[in-house]
Amino acid sequence: MSPIRVSRVLVAFALTLFAVSAEAETVVSLGATWRHAEGPSEPAGWRALGYVDSTWAQGPAVLGYGETYIVTTLGYGSNASAKWITSYFRKSFTLADTATITGATLSANYDDGFVAYLNGVEVARRGIAADPVVWGTLATLHEGGAAEVVPLAITGAALRVGTNVLAVEVHQNAGTSSDLVWDGSLALERGVLVPTRGPYLQSPTPTSLVVRWRTSVAGVGRVSFGTAPGLWSASADEVASTTEHELLLTGLTPNTRYYYELSTVGGFTAASDSSFTFRTPPPAESRQATRIWVWGDGGLDNTDSRAVRDAFIARTRSRPADVGLMLGDNAYSSGTDSEYQTGCFGLLQPVLKQLPFLSTRGNHEVLVAGPNNDYYDFFTLPGAGQAGGVASGTEAYYSFNWANVHFICLDSEGTDRSLGGDMVRWLRQDLAASQSDWNVCFWHHPAYTKGSHDSDNISDSGGRMRDMRENIVPILDSTGVDLVLAGHSHVYERSYLIRGHYLTSTTFTEAMKVQPGDGRPDGDGAYTKPTNGKGPFEGIVHSVVGSSSQISAVGSHPAMVAKLNAFGSMLIDVEGNRLEARFLDKTGVVRDSFAVLKPQVLDVPPALRPIALRFRAPQPNPSRQGSILTFALPTAGRVELTVLDVSGRVVSRLASGTRAAGEHRVEWRGVDDAGRAVAAGVYYARLEWNGEKRLQRVVRLR
Repeated sequence: MSPIRVSRVLVAFALTLFAVSAEAETVVSLGATWRHAEGPSEPAGWRALGYVDSTWAQGPAVLGYGETYIVTTLGYGSNASAKWITSYFRKSFTLADTATITGATLSANYDDGFVAYLNGVEVARRGIAADPVVWGTLATLHEGGAAEVVPLAITGAALRVGTNVLAVEVHQNAGTSSDLVWDGSLALERGVLVPTRGPYLQSPTPTSLVVRWRTSVAGVGRVSFGTAPGLWSASADEVASTTEHELLLTGLTPNTRYYYELSTVGGFTAASDSSFTFRTPPPAESRQATRIWVWGDGGLDNTDSRAVRDAFIARTRSRPADVGLMLGDNAYSSGTDSEYQTGCFGLLQPVLKQLPFLSTRGNHEVLVAGPNNDYYDFFTLPGAGQAGGVASGTEAYYSFNWANVHFICLDSEGTDRSLGGDMVRWLRQDLAASQSDWNVCFWHHPAYTKGSHDSDNISDSGGRMRDMRENIVPILDSTGVDLVLAGHSHVYERSYLIRGHYLTSTTFTEAMKVQPGDGRPDGDGAYTKPTNGKGPFEGIVHSVVGSSSQISAVGSHPAMVAKLNAFGSMLIDVEGNRLEARFLDKTGVVRDSFAVLKPQVLDVPPALRPIALRFRAPQPNPSRQGSILTFALPTAGRVELTVLDVSGRVVSRLASGTRAAGEHRVEWRGVDDAGRAVAAGVYYARLEWNGEKRLQRVVRLR
């Protein structure tokens, strides 16, 4: 509660009734027109179903006063220091059938207190203890801003065929409150055990997937699934009754589309349609095309975040995404259960039931303990190594594979970021074990930004941005990570292909750009990297995607080739040796793009394979710009290609990893592993393959 405001009344609620017929219908939508009454007294009999409210004023939501987004302004009396304590709201809806209604859930976002009535009968109250409740009854102080789920013990007897009325009285905790806001929606579910949260998909592997959801009534959960809607070939059951359902589906086939249905054992059977679907990952290291959606700092359910979501859905309608990444701050402002319900699971529900999402923790996920208020309780993350990579033993940081992409999630918020910490030790092990063509790392606090946060300021965010830049980025440079994603700063920023930048922005030099172009396929062209897999010090693209629900001004960082204060998200496509990323704004327009190319991996026919290892003389040689080093392998094998000075010291590591049989070309641009230009003189390129070594003399001119 702001110290300037004594109280705030904010009510926005949705009522979901559970039934067992065949259809779902929305009877009241957000923004609907409501009857309302304000004044110095309570309207007599206003709660009753038969009360005639035709003399009440009416207007579309949002209703209230004191906020810029109010659509219908309400009165509060002539004295701003003694405003009317209670406001009254009524909304009627019509039902054709009530026989199958068996329960209800009220979700209320309120501040300070309310009492709700269904056809004149009280069904819920919060923040009001006194009885009887009268016009002047004061509520206890309550912090609004997110929905609170309130199960209601009612049946169809509480409703009637024909007209029904939901009535709410909202009470202030004092007459000096400066604002009032109210909007709501009402949906009835028939024949579907509608989750109050989810379903959402977690920890995907080629042969398994976790499905999670929440219900208002406890039951033994069941997920039935198969490769066609309604044709269930298998199912998984929980072992105990609960409202927090979490089921591991096993025995799945890699790279296969499945459809599923939620139900309870011996209870409701939930209707399912083709929107309840997911695709399993291909086998690790396969070169199946992969589409990734990146959602950063998206934890506010507002007009802009919904537009960002809808732009993604429209863009991917013909080619759905395969996996999603959340970059933290998934629910504002402290990551409570109710905030997650509104700003994450509710906002993204059309996506979450189809797209497996994996998350990193942000600075607004401050609650990490306690029932239903624990970030780690909300997600099932693959810390045991079940989805690929080295087991971390924690959900704070972990890795997973999807086709030929290896994803590494780090925790920049709550885990030790020092070089001697467990996370850094695990990171080194995990990167060393990765055999993927592409390696993508994501966390919350960016190494480089000039948006709503400044990575140069060591006091900003407790030094977390500095720690990630100084301790983590050098490891990623030296092991050949391709792309780093972060949020936190509410802007979009994207770097050149860079390496060796570990201090503040004033120390950035042109030599740190592995390639100086913008990387755009329709601009200077894609960035190119000489190594398939992990090529040490071949450069990383760093991107800040922190504007999925709010934006700020953005300044200039010399490492960044693109900067936008625009709402949006990122769509990444990886296909074989090509990675292309696009930033989609909230209208669906591509505002920035870049691509990275690696050598094409080909299956060379035996007749075209060399009979022995070949390492040709560099071309051109001598050179002022760069020399192309060409080698050919008779069979696939691990290759190490390095540049040595005349003393035998390694100057630059050009290639490290498995290469296919056939010819390969790698460019040395006359720089060391830190991206600094080397002195003129004689150097040696050393090729190692299957125990054999070859040397070529390289002369560097000034």
